[in-house]
Amino acid sequence: MKISIVKYVAAAIAFALIGFSAWPQKDANREWTDKHFAAAFDELFPISHAEGDFIAVRAHQDGENNALEFSLVLENTQDARAIRATLREAQDRPLYQQLLALHSKDASRSYQEMKQDLKMREWKFSAEQCPAIAAQFKAFNNIVFVRPRDEDEVAEHPILYQFHESVGGSDSEVVEFLESRGFPRWANDTHKALDSCAASAGTTGKK
Repeated sequence: MKISIVKYVAAAIAFALIGFSAWPQKDANREWTDKHFAAAFDELFPISHAEGDFIAVRAHQDGENNALEFSLVLENTQDARAIRATLREAQDRPLYQQLLALHSKDASRSYQEMKQDLKMREWKFSAEQCPAIAAQFKAFNNIVFVRPRDEDEVAEHPILYQFHESVGGSDSEVVEFLESRGFPRWANDTHKALDSCAASAGTTGKK
């Protein structure tokens, strides 16, 4: 089932905001990191461009930023042999914390100068290398979209999942932050499946 174009305005705003709770002596470092994190996240975890039909998602934790950021893109170019996936993960520490640490160490360096020191890994899989790609691409069509309700219990620092689907030239976007909903469950299941493919292949990913 193809989803319609949906945007959670409140969630999108939350997605752009990073928590400002910090000790006084770290306020300047956190303000700098808050300012540059969105650009770094967009650059290192892109979900806006792919070939043919695609499903893409990226995730980060709001406020606390204690979870490793990741993104995944499943592409279907109408050629069964060309179905593929790309998985990107922050390495060792969340991207936000890496930026914060680098700026705390040397505040004179610009983001462009320290960008090369950010650690992440990237894997690319074909359908032959990872059969789960086709299965998860198909499973996405079975997700039932549920609108947010007043009684929804939202975690204090939720994981924010930003989805971008493009099928037949029509784009759909949604931001979800309830782990129990279909979209986050699909993202985490797909993430685990691709991680399993990486482990089976014995690859550590391109740094």
